[in-house]
Amino acid sequence: MLIPLVLDASQTFIKGFVLLFGQTSSPPTLNLHERRPKVSIIIPAHNEGEYIENTLASVLEDPYPNKEVILVDDGSTDDTYVKAMIYSNRSELKVIRREKASGTKARAVNYGFVFTKGDVVIVIDGDTLIERGAIEKIIAPLSKDADVVAVSGNVRVVNKVNLLTKLQAYEYLCSMELGRRWQSLFSGILVIPGAFGAFRREVFESLGRMHPDTITEDFDLTIMMQKVRKRLVFSPEAVAWTHAPESWKGWVRQRIRWAVGQIQVYRKHLNILFRRRFGLFGSFIVPNSIFMDIVALILRFSWGLTLFVLYSAEILARLAIIIFAFYLLLELSTVLMAAALTPRKEDVKYTVLAPIMVLFYRPFYSIVRLWAYLKAFLGKKVRW
Repeated sequence: MLIPLVLDASQTFIKGFVLLFGQTSSPPTLNLHERRPKVSIIIPAHNEGEYIENTLASVLEDPYPNKEVILVDDGSTDDTYVKAMIYSNRSELKVIRREKASGTKARAVNYGFVFTKGDVVIVIDGDTLIERGAIEKIIAPLSKDADVVAVSGNVRVVNKVNLLTKLQAYEYLCSMELGRRWQSLFSGILVIPGAFGAFRREVFESLGRMHPDTITEDFDLTIMMQKVRKRLVFSPEAVAWTHAPESWKGWVRQRIRWAVGQIQVYRKHLNILFRRRFGLFGSFIVPNSIFMDIVALILRFSWGLTLFVLYSAEILARLAIIIFAFYLLLELSTVLMAAALTPRKEDVKYTVLAPIMVLFYRPFYSIVRLWAYLKAFLGKKVRW
């Protein structure tokens, strides 16, 4: 039991204790008399006809006064462009159509950036809805602190239509309210989500905008932002609702892409590891992420295989009960701490899914990640 006790329990309870009892400051807000910087919102869209009207409506109806919206229809073969043009009478909206798809979200965002004028660039996925007031909340840290160069929004799942999407809603609740908050304490944000993130224009442009050489461009951009040695923070009140995969096939494809992209980004940015000039991020945050996501995953599987070889079926059955109880306790602790912190309580009811998370979802996800890491190390190509 040494591996799970040391690796999993310590991380869970230390993070929870610090977040619940160690935070004293509230998220920054803009008062009525403060200047509202010009905000450019780029929405890259490829075959998002099912969602694009709602996405545009949520952005256009946000009360933030000084904004422009750039929708890039990146070679869609459905009715994305037709539906976007419904809002063409809005002066703050530009709809740009590319006849041929660029092939990557990074290229679509970069194309849209050419048409922007804002001091702050926000990127929103074509299937994501933002809450009213979310624009002001996500840019507030940038306006209040010149050292802040990027802000992560609080992305949650909107389409809770089956067991899989409800499990993802549970997962996003924990990862945002605990993971992003913990990283933000140390300005150690690893990923500004592509679904809803804000960037200081001059830094975004100086880094060459988004790079299309990995399949997780948001992760890559975040690491590049970290190398500037400024602050990247999480805005828990800036809530956006995204559409999660509704089929297991789509979910597996998404998670393989995330895992392979993770390896690609770490390979690309190996020079950040254990470097003092990158401070706590380079010396602890990234090494800890690599250890927990990759090394610890391999250790857990090795530990499980060792138990299977060494012990009888009777002992294994008893160990399985103990291990399940142990991880269920950690899972319940995690989700209850997330529930205490979240500004949106809708997904707290999915706490009842904790046993399924422990018995199936997280173990299956571990297998998918292992498979993806193997593909990455073998140099196998992964479809977008």
